Amino acid sequence: MQDSVLAIDTSFDRWTQLSDAFEQHLSHMKQGDAQARAEALRLARELDALTRRITGEQGSSRSAHYSWST
Repeated sequence: MQDSVLAIDTSFDRWTQLSDAFEQHLSHMKQGDAQARAEALRLARELDALTRRITGEQGSSRSAHYSWST
């Protein structure tokens, strides 16, 4: 259980970093920086993949916990 909590904490830290970087690139796009779009799209894909992984980890941890306790 401790390992899964650590993995989620690490993943969430990475998600926060990606989210902050994405916000910065959106701001650059609003200021007319054409190159920021490509990086914002890359960050969006990485955020999406990480969100799916975090959600899956939480779901599998929950189901493992429930099945173990019943």
